[in-house]
Amino acid sequence: MDMIPAFPLSITAFPGESIKLHIFESRYRQLFGEVQERGMSFALVPYYEDRKVSIGTEMELVKIIERYDDGKLDVEVKAVKPLKVHQLHSKYPNRLYPGAEVTRLPWSDSMDRMANPDLILAIHRLYKVMNIKNVTINDPSVFRTYQLAHKVGFNLDQELHFITLETEEDRQLYMLEHLNKLLPLAQEMETLRKRAELNGHIKNLKPPF
Repeated sequence: MDMIPAFPLSITAFPGESIKLHIFESRYRQLFGEVQERGMSFALVPYYEDRKVSIGTEMELVKIIERYDDGKLDVEVKAVKPLKVHQLHSKYPNRLYPGAEVTRLPWSDSMDRMANPDLILAIHRLYKVMNIKNVTINDPSVFRTYQLAHKVGFNLDQELHFITLETEEDRQLYMLEHLNKLLPLAQEMETLRKRAELNGHIKNLKPPF
């Protein structure tokens, strides 16, 4: 178990994912100053006031995008490994920023081919039903589930469980099972929406006989 700097935020980050953040508090400006200077990683810990979250993500600084005259920063960070968070402390020893006692969890993106070829088809079907057109779905040869894990309707518990799945094959199966349950609900809601739009309008319906 290690103690590393921590950044509590009300988001989850999947290994492989890059995130841009605006840093304005002095304690986190200190954190990113040391992260840049020492090349160390930190823990992004999903934080919600009404619950304790024990899964986080180890993050690395990709680059400082911009430094402002008042000391604020825009940064790009990348998630590298899932973490088991044993304890979140309000202060890292002798620092302003928080710290976390963590254990690193395994994560592998290695895959020669799609383990579940029906997955991309299910994603396309969901996006068609929901009229989602601005999301890029990568070719199966380079597709990884983390690329769309925020965009398939996972709730917080599902996102946190997804992070704990070690292999890409397991993550594809988990996402496919979720979509197979979600699609009928999405189709039902879309049917309801279309019926609601007909209310008050003249209906051109063909009698059955």
